[in-house]
Amino acid sequence: MDQERVWDAVVIGGGPAGLMAAGELAAQGHRVLLVEAKPSLGRKFLMAGKSGLNLTKDEPLAQLLPHFGAAAASLAPIIAAFDAAAIQDWARGLGQPLFTGSTGRVFPEKMKASPLLRAWLAELDKLGVTQQTRWRWTGWQGADLCFDTPDGAQQVKTRCTVLALGGASWARLGSDGSWSEILAAQGVGLEPFRPANAGLLVEWS
Repeated sequence: MDQERVWDAVVIGGGPAGLMAAGELAAQGHRVLLVEAKPSLGRKFLMAGKSGLNLTKDEPLAQLLPHFGAAAASLAPIIAAFDAAAIQDWARGLGQPLFTGSTGRVFPEKMKASPLLRAWLAELDKLGVTQQTRWRWTGWQGADLCFDTPDGAQQVKTRCTVLALGGASWARLGSDGSWSEILAAQGVGLEPFRPANAGLLVEWS
């Protein structure tokens, strides 16, 4: 890979947010580098698919939004721009047949994530997204992005950086939250990590 050329965008993080960002940027004609610290992309996505991969709930926006609780108001413009119908169109556009269960939840017919992920990565290849795995972001050297890679330290020039780094919920699959230390060292204020969901143990009588 030519390190001297300037990328239009570098997307750091190979989960669903990173894959979607890379695809949207490349579809607009930008030269995109997608970087993931783990040996493969979409590892947590694949884990989610082990239980069937619930993609969305087939409901109109007015019914869908209340499911997001206190975050509904802030998420409303985002969900309106990419609602339940759009999610289904996107998955079908990647060749994945879907079905809607009795509760309105939408799943791939194959009830797993791997076929969808393979089709998604193939689409990114067609769009010209360059993918690098085992590249761990370590911060900046001046304006350049720095990475630890199997070939040693690498510096990358980019016009735009997209951080799609996940939280700190599953270090084994890549969500270790270590990126927060890099941003904190740059003076970026961050809220402490909090669980988005949690298990509950009750001592029944």
